[in-house]
Amino acid sequence: MFDRILGGLIGAGAADAMGAATEGRTTKQIEEYFGHKVTDFEKVPPDTFGAGNEPGQVTDDFSSAWFIADHILKNKGQVTEQAVKAALIDWSEHAVFFDRFAGPTTRLAIRRFKGETIEETGGVNLVSRQATNGAAMKIAPVGLISGGDTRRAIKDAITVTMVTHDNYLALSGACAVAAAVSRALLPDADLYNVIQAGLFGAEQGELRGREIARDVAGPSVCKRMEMAVAIGLGPGTEEEKMTEISQRIGTGLHISEAVPAAFGFIAASGGRAMGTIISAVNAGYDTDTVGTIAGAIAGTLQGRQAFPEHFLPTLEKANGLKIESLARRIHRLIQEREAQDV
Repeated sequence: MFDRILGGLIGAGAADAMGAATEGRTTKQIEEYFGHKVTDFEKVPPDTFGAGNEPGQVTDDFSSAWFIADHILKNKGQVTEQAVKAALIDWSEHAVFFDRFAGPTTRLAIRRFKGETIEETGGVNLVSRQATNGAAMKIAPVGLISGGDTRRAIKDAITVTMVTHDNYLALSGACAVAAAVSRALLPDADLYNVIQAGLFGAEQGELRGREIARDVAGPSVCKRMEMAVAIGLGPGTEEEKMTEISQRIGTGLHISEAVPAAFGFIAASGGRAMGTIISAVNAGYDTDTVGTIAGAIAGTLQGRQAFPEHFLPTLEKANGLKIESLARRIHRLIQEREAQDV
């Protein structure tokens, strides 16, 4: 299980860093700029959102997930609203990770956590009604910390998501990712049951969201996931499927694009972690977020051996994050929980 936990963290971090270099471009523009598909860490172009990042540096996607995992572990594995708020406030003090990258929904929520009174103007209301992908980008550690208990992962994903993205579509997308990561931890995990867990999580997140969260505009995450997976499992090469998913499902900021696309890329690659990430970061648009989501799931399914040896040390050095140590802490928590259950 440790191997899979570490694989999930490497997959999420590596895809975020690779996607930071391609974000905002089309597939054609990516190949024109770099002269090839992006298959490793690259220097981020100066006209990209992540401008200034060196090869291997992550953005808000993986960094926010790391801080949330760290604070949940400090809270003895208990996923609470207070622990999540503390994690996000801590994260917001990091100039590189937060100031340059944090999205509008998360920024607004953190301002409120810090006690700022925010006037409910039209602009604020518009931001708070957006079903963005910010909930799903940081949820993978919840799946890892569940130790393979999918229902626990869904329950905890709802707690985390409601803190910043309290709408039913965000809950659906976040629960899909957490459930898939959780299922990928188990010894008998395969492409089929991981995707099924994701669909189950999307359904449960939507049902619960309809009860406790706000209504919000946008298409069904679950139905879009079904469409994306059908493309991924259908005929054609991985590149053809990548193009089809990006054109029909989308790879943008809305939760109903980013999460389904990630599952589509996983299906298209047969669950291979590097194939999944390469599709996600070369498909264009919000490549770092879609990559982070897809890389976390596929990386957990395949484990750390799926990645080149230089990925982990590069990520740790470039970001100052103890990723392997975090994986060991998560694994230790799961072992302690299992011992208590016995």
